[in-house]
Amino acid sequence: MFKWKTKHDTIIRMIRIGITKCYLIESAKTNILVDTGQRIYFNKLKAFLHANLTSQNKKLDYLILTHTHYDHAGNVSKIKEYFGPQVVVHEKEANCLSEGFTTLPKGTNFITNLLTTIVNKYFSKIGKYEALKSDIDINPSKQMNFGNIEIIETPGHTSGSLSVLIDQEMAIVGDTLFGVLPNNIFPPFADDKKVLIESWKKLLETKCTMFLPAHGKAIKRNVLKREYYKKV
Repeated sequence: MFKWKTKHDTIIRMIRIGITKCYLIESAKTNILVDTGQRIYFNKLKAFLHANLTSQNKKLDYLILTHTHYDHAGNVSKIKEYFGPQVVVHEKEANCLSEGFTTLPKGTNFITNLLTTIVNKYFSKIGKYEALKSDIDINPSKQMNFGNIEIIETPGHTSGSLSVLIDQEMAIVGDTLFGVLPNNIFPPFADDKKVLIESWKKLLETKCTMFLPAHGKAIKRNVLKREYYKKV
């Protein structure tokens, strides 16, 4: 398990739940889980939260979904049941969450685009999970801050993708960035590549120096800056 600590003593813990990296943010007043991983790994996620929350008589206040694909929202219903957080999602994906399904985005290259077509046509059931109604829906007129923790819109991978800024030092970015391949942070899937690059610019406009994706390694600011200017 990776762990980071900001200058303001906010702790970020990373845990891999299936193919997805989820993050627990622990600040002085608020505990937030970002994403939940795939549903078949719920027991691992539950054990992680028990070890880091309930054993210290702390509660989980919020669950923020960077978006509603199955590998990010697969355990949302059970986390709500066991730990009782308020579930936060972008309003554009609230209906997807309440239906327990979000279509796989377009591929950003020939191979992933072909994969998207096949999966959406023949294997869409893979992407289903237990549905849940969200508690808080983010939109341009309803932004949320938890003291030093801020939620911003970073669409592109999906229309309702969110990122979470912590102390203006680190950002949890879901699938807005990928850290799987060296020298390539572009996601293999995205609904709108142009909008995605605009979200990269928005991330660079913050003071964050480290970006934590849901897939792959942490990405430093200079890498994001270099890759952004390659695209514009």
